[in-house]
Amino acid sequence: MNSDREFDCVEYKRAIQARHAAESRTLSADEKLKRRAEWLSESENPAARLWREMSKKQKTPVSSR
Repeated sequence: MNSDREFDCVEYKRAIQARHAAESRTLSADEKLKRRAEWLSESENPAARLWREMSKKQKTPVSSR
């Protein structure tokens, strides 16, 4: 990393959000739901792991909607 330039976490977050928005802009609502469900079931992201754990504790499955 270049020591002359500081890392801007807000700029980085906004860039990622813009990329995700551009990638999903052309998807239908059903395609977006399918992608979200796949991410929740497969990702090792802490939020996805928590969602799976919470889903197991529910009497009825938690919807990814």
